[in-house]
Amino acid sequence: MVAVILNIDIIASPFKLRIRCSIFTKPSSLQIPVDSQAMSSPIRNVAIIGATGQMGSQIAKTLLDSGFNITAIQRSDSTKTVPSGVKSIKLDLNDVNALTTAFQGQDAVISAAPDPIVLENQKSWIDAAVAAGVKRIIPSEYSTNVDSPLAEGLPIVVDKVRTRRYLIEKIAENGNKSSWMSVNNGPFFELVLGFGGLGPNFRSKTAKYHNGGDNLIGSTKISDVAETIAKVLRDEKGLYKEAENKSLYIHSAAVSEKQLTEMAEKVTGQKFEVQNFDVEEVYQNAKVKFAEGDRSVWIDFYYQMMYGKGYGGSESFQEMSWNDKVGLKTMSDKEIEDGLRKAAQQAGMI
Repeated sequence: MVAVILNIDIIASPFKLRIRCSIFTKPSSLQIPVDSQAMSSPIRNVAIIGATGQMGSQIAKTLLDSGFNITAIQRSDSTKTVPSGVKSIKLDLNDVNALTTAFQGQDAVISAAPDPIVLENQKSWIDAAVAAGVKRIIPSEYSTNVDSPLAEGLPIVVDKVRTRRYLIEKIAENGNKSSWMSVNNGPFFELVLGFGGLGPNFRSKTAKYHNGGDNLIGSTKISDVAETIAKVLRDEKGLYKEAENKSLYIHSAAVSEKQLTEMAEKVTGQKFEVQNFDVEEVYQNAKVKFAEGDRSVWIDFYYQMMYGKGYGGSESFQEMSWNDKVGLKTMSDKEIEDGLRKAAQQAGMI
């Protein structure tokens, strides 16, 4: 048999494929694989709210590396510099008309706004994104189980729950021309180690155990959150459609407070003073103080979300996980120890 063989040079992005080839014949047979995923993504242009923050800048960089065109939506008076390669539009974030104009031609809008999320501050950009016909809208969630029916009772996530509900309602009112997705990831791995929010505190040399400290919870690196968003928008393995109107739950590691403390003692060679807490007691005390205007108890509500009975944090994060679908491999013990070592060094403990 005579087969036609193409010597192919492929230059690909998520949106286009350019082929340069030469042709010759040979008595053989050959199948040439072509990555059809390189052409399948409906997303080219992405606007990011909060693109200069720790989360948003990582998302922007990851999407830039994937070949997307990125625009940072900033406040008129912002003095923050956007990542290299990112276009900046400065405007009044409460001006729906200005935002709608800014979103014209954008295929996706991502909010990486930091906590606390306040619903009233989210309505303008959501209204504008829907009015502009943005294909995929991603609100700022990045939390634990926002889908739990108990979540709306927690000050730390109540407006995230209501923001998603508002977004869904607005999309429906506009004939479902847009779609949404969100990413929820538990506590950010690097950040929570830095302030001692999940077991060991490297500055005080103490360790907090909630309900014994043995309950596993999903914790995620910021880079893994960004890469998950990029994979969906690149439409890897059909993820764009599969993630439509869904919340994606991911984790870089399944860890317990006790496990992290024991690892911290290993990498530092020092002991941590263990402090035991009952989650329900912490929660009830936090409610009283919060009602009195004390916002320092903010993190205490998160422990209820992670470990409280019925909240679906430690109880459900593994069964809800999208890790296999998005190809996210969990961290090895060495990688976790490296993260702990870095946090200890930054705290001056080693």
